[in-house]
Amino acid sequence: MKLKCLWALCFVLAVALCPAFAEPLSQVNVKDYGAKGDGATDDTAAFQAAMAAVADQGGTVTVPVGNYLIKTHLNVPNNVTLEGVWKIPTAWTQYKGSTLLAVEGRGAEEGTPFITLNANSTLKGITVFYPNQKPEKIAPYPWCIASGGGDNPSIVDCLLVNPYQGVDFGTRNSGRHYIRNLYGQPLRRGVFVDKCYDVGRIENVHFWPFWNWEEKTGTAAWLTRHGEAFIFGRTDWEYVCNTFVFGYGIGYRFIQTKDGAMNGNLLGIGADAAHIAVLVEATQPPGLLITNGEFVSFPGDRPTEVVVQETHGGVVQFMNCAFWGPAHQIARIAGTGTVSFNSCNFVDWDREGKGIPAIELSGGHLTVSGSNFMKGSPQAALTGKAQSAIVMGNRMGGPLAVSNPARADLQIGLNVFSKAPARPAAEPGAILFDDTDRAVKFTGRWLLAPGGGNYFQGARWAYKGEGEAEAVFIPDLPRSGRYRVYAYFGPDPAHDHASNAPVEIRSADGPVTKRIDLRPLKGQWVNLGSYRFAKGRKGSVIITNRADGNVLADAVKWVGEEK
Repeated sequence: MKLKCLWALCFVLAVALCPAFAEPLSQVNVKDYGAKGDGATDDTAAFQAAMAAVADQGGTVTVPVGNYLIKTHLNVPNNVTLEGVWKIPTAWTQYKGSTLLAVEGRGAEEGTPFITLNANSTLKGITVFYPNQKPEKIAPYPWCIASGGGDNPSIVDCLLVNPYQGVDFGTRNSGRHYIRNLYGQPLRRGVFVDKCYDVGRIENVHFWPFWNWEEKTGTAAWLTRHGEAFIFGRTDWEYVCNTFVFGYGIGYRFIQTKDGAMNGNLLGIGADAAHIAVLVEATQPPGLLITNGEFVSFPGDRPTEVVVQETHGGVVQFMNCAFWGPAHQIARIAGTGTVSFNSCNFVDWDREGKGIPAIELSGGHLTVSGSNFMKGSPQAALTGKAQSAIVMGNRMGGPLAVSNPARADLQIGLNVFSKAPARPAAEPGAILFDDTDRAVKFTGRWLLAPGGGNYFQGARWAYKGEGEAEAVFIPDLPRSGRYRVYAYFGPDPAHDHASNAPVEIRSADGPVTKRIDLRPLKGQWVNLGSYRFAKGRKGSVIITNRADGNVLADAVKWVGEEK
């Protein structure tokens, strides 16, 4: 009897200890597989070994706090989650949390991605930092994260500090991809989507200068020339929600690839400080539904919020969107497709005051309804191959100005407009010149800021420089004598005005230069002093941008003094 019990006990122990009957691992720690996280030891093999341990059945590989040097790259197997400590994405705090240090591939865009996600695999709570990337000399690298070709790759709660290229869900299939809570400053490309035939989702993405935005490094200018935040090729009914990008040459780009173009729903998206906020090269016939967006374009040559190219033949609809910032235009639209703006706000365009229309249609069809044009410059122009336009039920900031040299089918109705504001009367004895007067001569690059605190209908302003931007106010004085000279300067809402704006007064007393601190001014006349002037056009006031911040050229007045 005792012998039988002994054999039974041995059998139970053997079964319990046999690997074939052991419960499979569902969660492991990379440090249990040799990862050091000291920023110096190559932890690549340890990470791959930990992921291999859960690959058969699927599971989670946890990455504790540390700085893990990965000298080559990682491949996350099917059904595996690589998870760090962050439960939400965080701004870059150097070498905190679960940080992977990426070093492979410097000097080439092509190459193996730093992290490859496969079917049902997830990257979660991880920070990726490229320690060898230099802001003053940006170098190419392969993609930071890429799909390996399976469905359902996911990125959740991650920070990609400074990758050259962020997320590639387009080179290989990425059906039903999922990106949620992704922060970072990808430099050349942010997210690329293509070959998605079944509803991808992207939400809560914030691409912003988490890494570097110092003017002396040139990073800001580099992003304006080269950066593209989102690139969408073929994706069927993509959902994009609550995304924001700052400082990129192109905010959202929609392209045609060999696999097709995009249709989708984009809600609460934004692009600030862009050269082109939305660039449309192609869409599918169901089109793009862009709702509650905000778009700001001002750097570069002819910055424009929306550019639709000749290759476009689909549909783009903007609803409840705001377009603002000192842009050249709101939209330039070509192609054969249809673009509509419904219940939108157009705040600023025609920044150089040359009569540029907010929307220029040179091909296809346009509808603008229930929208606010908040400036007095022309609202629209139909040129080239424009086919039709409906401008209906809008509120204009100035007289209706819709031109139609293309002789397209144009329907206009039920629009209201504000009368131009009356010019304020100068006090008796004052000779006043506003920046809108033809007698004021501007050379170099001056931009037009809208009114609201500025004198009359706004002000001209120029970026700080070396004096290449110059504004010359020349009065026609009725008599020789002594005049007190004043210049008007508006407020500094962006806190970027000069502390030493040069204002030169040329009079019979000789040239005198005053340095004006524009920062504390709230919209007021500044007394520049009393000077002798000869009758006629013999004197002047000159404002240049040789300063430590942006300068204003708004209005100047001469007030005659009693003899």
